[in-house]
Amino acid sequence: MTMISTAASGLSATQVVLNTISNNVANSETDGYSRRTVVLTSQASGGVSASSLERQTSFFLQQQTWGSTSEVGYYTSYSDYSSYLEQLMSSDSLDITSSLSAFYSALESASSSPDDEALRTAVLTAAQTLATTFNALSGYLDDIAQDVNSQIDSTVTQVNDLSAQIADLNQQIVSLQSQGLDTSALEDSRDAAIDSLSELVEFDVLAQADGSYSLTLPQGQTLVSGSNAATLSWDSSSGLSLTFGKQTTSISEEMSGSLGGLFAFVNEVLEPTQSQLDSIAVAVAEALNDAQADGYDLDGDSGAALFSWDSQDPAGTLSVSSGFTTDDLAFAGSSTTGSGDNDNLLAMLELSEDQQSDYTALVTWLGQVSSQASNALSTSTTLQSSLSDSLDSISGVNLDEEAANLVVYQNIYSANAKVLSAADELFDTVLNMF
Repeated sequence: MTMISTAASGLSATQVVLNTISNNVANSETDGYSRRTVVLTSQASGGVSASSLERQTSFFLQQQTWGSTSEVGYYTSYSDYSSYLEQLMSSDSLDITSSLSAFYSALESASSSPDDEALRTAVLTAAQTLATTFNALSGYLDDIAQDVNSQIDSTVTQVNDLSAQIADLNQQIVSLQSQGLDTSALEDSRDAAIDSLSELVEFDVLAQADGSYSLTLPQGQTLVSGSNAATLSWDSSSGLSLTFGKQTTSISEEMSGSLGGLFAFVNEVLEPTQSQLDSIAVAVAEALNDAQADGYDLDGDSGAALFSWDSQDPAGTLSVSSGFTTDDLAFAGSSTTGSGDNDNLLAMLELSEDQQSDYTALVTWLGQVSSQASNALSTSTTLQSSLSDSLDSISGVNLDEEAANLVVYQNIYSANAKVLSAADELFDTVLNMF
């Protein structure tokens, strides 16, 4: 190779490097951008060539980061809903303990004059308020369940959209790489899509020889393979399923990612809370109904049931029995002692402590669940941040490093230009000799 062609190859290769440095600097604040470097190769006949453009990243760290992102997504959903539920259950306006306290305070006030109409009215009003509080709280829990179901539907849609996007990017990358073209920008886009997907569901990523990525769920089902993506479906009655091609399989709801966090919240927190609230409502109502049955009303008749409810939804349907009046309050311990008897009323008051303690225990448990979820979220977020920093140290753009490289390759470019100029002068001198 002549002196001129050698210098020209140096100018050409250095120009590629300078263009790459310029692109790195321009994208230094672009989310998901991976730093590019140029591989320079010495040619056997002399000179240099820019043989390839390399995207700087670490597949191992990417895998670790995607896994940690799934954990963050899981605990974010779990923690957010658990915290909200705990705050709801302990709020002043919906606190069953407060309503129970108000009811038993009204009973205690009536104990001094059990035949006083105003005091009996206060007891009945407090009973109605207690039932209404159970109804309202149950309604809010139903609202949370509907909100979670809506969030699950939305998340499943996002999973399907991102899976299809990754499959499409796989196809483009494979096609361009087979033509020897640069796919760095497409690979950045694919990694960004996988990062978004990892927040929603847990999966494993396998790099294929053709440049594509295959994604599989923890149970082994294929989510993305080459240019094909599976479709995730969910129904509150039949659960989660995955369709790939003509095959549909059931999917376990036990997974990481925000989708798994939503399922875990429903199964481990919301449904147990709803069940316990129903149990407390039934326990309170049955105890007071039994106490009523042990006493006698103003007419000297055995006490009627104070509360009624639907066994399919106790807390949501609890109410003062239809037609129940202040005269039906069975405060007397005997049918013959008269309206001033408060023996049975005093027996009712003894129920207070146990009933309030059951609800307090439920709220305390929710507080513990919320605290544990918050701590787990903090831990997983710290790990994710650490892994992300490690990945950024490889793929991120360091402006100081790029500036130093710019100076180096500017000098190399100038030196090659001088060689080319000198070669041109020498060639002119040789020509002028003849």
